[in-house]
Amino acid sequence: MNLWTTEIREQITYIKMAAWEALGVDAVFSGRPGGGSLPPYHSLNLALHVGDESETVLINRARLLEILGASTRQMVCCQQVHGTRVQRATRSDAGRGTLEQSSAIPDCDALLTDSPGLFLAEFFADCFPLYFFDPARRVVALAHAGWKGTMGRIAEKTLKEMNRCWACRYEDVKVFIGPGIGSCCFEIQPDLARRVAEEFPHHPQLLRRENGRTTWDLALTNSVILAGMGVKPENIQDCGLCTSCHPELFYSYRRDGGITGRMGALIGLRW
Repeated sequence: MNLWTTEIREQITYIKMAAWEALGVDAVFSGRPGGGSLPPYHSLNLALHVGDESETVLINRARLLEILGASTRQMVCCQQVHGTRVQRATRSDAGRGTLEQSSAIPDCDALLTDSPGLFLAEFFADCFPLYFFDPARRVVALAHAGWKGTMGRIAEKTLKEMNRCWACRYEDVKVFIGPGIGSCCFEIQPDLARRVAEEFPHHPQLLRRENGRTTWDLALTNSVILAGMGVKPENIQDCGLCTSCHPELFYSYRRDGGITGRMGALIGLRW
């Protein structure tokens, strides 16, 4: 059963974790329609670092936050570097990275908080957003899991930091894996395939070899990591949408040749 839904408001298409709303959490993933950015970033580009006009990006961000009944002053962003560093965000971090990239939390790819009214925000165009929610401790987190972050087990490190900071129990944590490049499209070279096989020797299903190509299922890999940490299988929800397969809905770095916009992943506890 899907716990997420797709909605359109003010011409903006976005995915939300409807099942978490009743528990006081807003978790959304924006699509590309409904913004003001011009090609090749059309239209709801939310990233300041890709070459789009900054003024337009800020308007796009504000429009998405308005749908959530919030403002960009409540966002906190990190400078995603395809690493595995996890950083706790507090109310004093509100606004970081919102108006300019330089003020974002540096060298970081996962954020976590227990502060209501603060929206953790990261930006995507094929990598996977991992949303975490512990309803017992009232903690949320967001991680950026591309292939490097997945190999570095950023999902595991995010869970460990939740446990370190708030004694979150892994069996209590719910995780939503948002849209990203699927195994249908994520073809990899033999040297990386060997590394994947060595890192996950008991899970050959993560790689698919067919017609001379090898593809890697990043979403399933993160599910395997999460389950290995003790997250209950029923608490892991995979969106299953491939960003590369749906140009009408999503940006894709690989499909678009590296010049494209970014979707936004946001999660926050309500007041």
